Amino acid sequence: MKQGQRFTQMAAVAMLVGLLTACAGLSKPKAPATDAADVTQEESQPGVAMLFVESEPGQPGTFTSRMFVNARYLHMNDSRAPQDFVLFDRKARVIYSVNNEDETVFEIHAKPVPTTPPIPIDYTEESQPSSAIPKVDGRAAVHYRYLANGKRCYDVVSLGGDFLPDVLAAMREFRTVLAGEHASTLDRIPREMLDPCDLALNVFYSTRHLQHGFPLREWSPDGYQRFLKTYYGDFSVEREVLTLPAGFRHYTAEDAVSGSVDH
Repeated sequence: MKQGQRFTQMAAVAMLVGLLTACAGLSKPKAPATDAADVTQEESQPGVAMLFVESEPGQPGTFTSRMFVNARYLHMNDSRAPQDFVLFDRKARVIYSVNNEDETVFEIHAKPVPTTPPIPIDYTEESQPSSAIPKVDGRAAVHYRYLANGKRCYDVVSLGGDFLPDVLAAMREFRTVLAGEHASTLDRIPREMLDPCDLALNVFYSTRHLQHGFPLREWSPDGYQRFLKTYYGDFSVEREVLTLPAGFRHYTAEDAVSGSVDH
């Protein structure tokens, strides 16, 4: 399941200079689109831009990433390979991972998620007010801790469901599609290698940590961490940013397993 985890772990820079660098190609703000059809017709695509700072397990230091969300798409890239990106078509429910060096596009299509896990999972939640983050518009952040079978799995600090609600909805949709892809691989994983935290977070409760609002900060015991540095609620990108490159080879996990991917 490690391949899919990369899609959920993308992060970003500091200050306005970092914003302008990481968001190359972004134009002046316009009013957000309300009709998904508008998103594919206009040259400039309005939405919300976010910048994160992130670290990954076993990797020194931090890196930066950008997320852009509008009515039709969720776009993510990071400073480690800025020409590569992930594009999620919210209407079609398809995730595209673009690799410019290989000139490939890995596709993840929506699949059903089973309701019964292959091993027992008791997924619980604990919460407490967060003193590390100051109040925003009078609202206090809350620290949530998630455990599977008594094992600590994930921590999230959220501000509430009315903070960036459309971005939150897009993230839930994205993770649901990822959960279906993860679920499709379970029959190839030996039972003794199944981890309750992995199954809970990435398959059977993949959006549970998003039910209280947009994560201002999130981390796991293995060393992964991401926090929101800044965001712009009235931002635009050029349409080409939300367009897949022409001529790249498209494939799915099923193609890779069957050996039908050309190299």
